[in-house]
Amino acid sequence: MDRLGEFAEQTEKFLRSLSADLGLESKKGLWLAKNFRNESVGFDAEFAGAVADATAIRGNRALEKIFGANAVGAIGDDVSYATLAEFSKIGNALEPAEYFTAAVYTDSDIEASLERRITYKQTAEIRALLTTPLVTQGTIQGVLHAWHSGSEPPFFTVRMLQNSALARCEYPHSMYHEIHDATAEEGAVLLVTGEIYWDRATDTVVKVDISQPPLASTPLSGSEFDRLFGSAPGFTGTMTTDEYIDWVRGDAD
Repeated sequence: MDRLGEFAEQTEKFLRSLSADLGLESKKGLWLAKNFRNESVGFDAEFAGAVADATAIRGNRALEKIFGANAVGAIGDDVSYATLAEFSKIGNALEPAEYFTAAVYTDSDIEASLERRITYKQTAEIRALLTTPLVTQGTIQGVLHAWHSGSEPPFFTVRMLQNSALARCEYPHSMYHEIHDATAEEGAVLLVTGEIYWDRATDTVVKVDISQPPLASTPLSGSEFDRLFGSAPGFTGTMTTDEYIDWVRGDAD
């Protein structure tokens, strides 16, 4: 019975995540189970809320892609990494030789417009892909949060400026003194460069393997920031500031 409960609970999490992707409410209690069948666990899941026809069509198309052979290809405008990750976790309630059946239909239809058998193997392959970090070369920017020089490997965490999330930055022992110097001033903004490991499902930084000592800059005070305005009056030439920004962004005629 614990497995049946896990299956139903994870299915509801998946549907709530899909609701959020479609711009619908995603709070608990809006997805109802009805028409229970005499199986291990069989029910119809129905969204208890008003849904525009166009949104319902988008939702059905998203489900068709998720239930298809190339579920990862469903990720896009209407399906997020997080939603596909929740779908793959449904397989955690299965044994390796088991499967579940997913179908899509409307109240006016007797037969389902789509019916697919989803195996444990399929969900495991999706989980394996989504839990494999995406590795890129790049730089993050943030303020020192904590430093663990005695761990193996040694690392420090920075609170990133763009989203306040914490990022783990691992470094070789040979960089100890450079990191000490870069973090000597409280509140210094660090530029950390290296291999960045991204969690696809949550779109967050898992860790950074530092390839060079971090650079540090001291935040400007309010008066220093104000002095920047008007400091280079000829920088944009004959353009106004707005026209120059449009030109840089490629929005200008």
